[in-house]
Amino acid sequence: MENLTHTLFGLTAAKAGLERATPLATTTLLIASNMPDIDSVMRFRGAFADLENHRGITHSFIGLLVLSTFLTLILVFLDKKFRLRHDIFRRPIRPLRIFGLAYLGGLCHIFMDFTNNYGVRPFLPFSDKWFYGDIVFVLDPWIWLILGGAAMWLTTNSGTRIIVWSIIGLIMALLVAFALQQPSDRFPVTVPLAVRIVWFVGLAFIIFGAMRGWGHKGEKVARYALLVLALYWGSMWFAKQTAIDQTQAALPAEEITALSVWPNPANPLVWQTVAANSETIYSSFVNLSGSRTDWKEFPVLEPRFVEALKKSPRTRTFMHFARYTSSTVEETADGYIVRLRDIRFDLKLQAILDHDLTVTAADMKWF
Repeated sequence: MENLTHTLFGLTAAKAGLERATPLATTTLLIASNMPDIDSVMRFRGAFADLENHRGITHSFIGLLVLSTFLTLILVFLDKKFRLRHDIFRRPIRPLRIFGLAYLGGLCHIFMDFTNNYGVRPFLPFSDKWFYGDIVFVLDPWIWLILGGAAMWLTTNSGTRIIVWSIIGLIMALLVAFALQQPSDRFPVTVPLAVRIVWFVGLAFIIFGAMRGWGHKGEKVARYALLVLALYWGSMWFAKQTAIDQTQAALPAEEITALSVWPNPANPLVWQTVAANSETIYSSFVNLSGSRTDWKEFPVLEPRFVEALKKSPRTRTFMHFARYTSSTVEETADGYIVRLRDIRFDLKLQAILDHDLTVTAADMKWF
């Protein structure tokens, strides 16, 4: 998930009662809910380094122990250096509780990242296996409503905060209003007007609740929001099972060895389905109302090229990350040009190999 969702979750969890655990509890949860994404600094080292390290050790159970320890030590130091220094009668923070909240915030971050189709590797450094929940899209406007509504009701007690929430709401509204209006190769199924209208009705409900002061109910609001989020995840899991059943009833070929489904952006009724065998990868979009798009076919990359790409550190990074890939191979006077695309995203790799199938150059880009 993106960092807005993680931040909203941390704030809602704090307002649900965890903020009373110790001074700086809310600060801890807000930082910890985004803490695993510290690996984003690897983007400055290029696309391959970013792909290799993102959702890596900082998104693992072991990595969280280290990050939570550092965060605890930093907050204890800052608490003594600044907060208690100016008022010796203030209640000091409780380090063990700070550590527990930091680890809890990080675990929730990992779980939320697990729910989408990008995946996580929580058992690093012992295992680099990817795990995928495939129940929500990486950007989910319905989660924005659920968590953002509660956070807004509970924190809009000043003019500055009202302005901040208005800006956040405006950005969300623009994204929902204008995203995926036209079909594309990546998303041939657009978001229906009815879905957008329902979302804006939800936004209007949140604004109405803020004007009526519903946030005075305090912790109950935050707890109900977390309950609604859990119910939403549960309903998306059931929708996923329905999408799997519909796909299995209309498989494009025999001897399918792999099958996955994940939701389309914003519309819980539309799911992308991918099936594969040893020779071909098939992709389609299924609507839970009963309709579906035709299967598209993508040839599987020949094993000799797969092995060659796994020998180069840069292309091996892509091969380990990619879940299902479309591929084309172009033979040239000097060797081969291999082009791959991860079907989940518009992540593309172009590798140049010589006649001995040694990778001589590689380039990767998103979109």
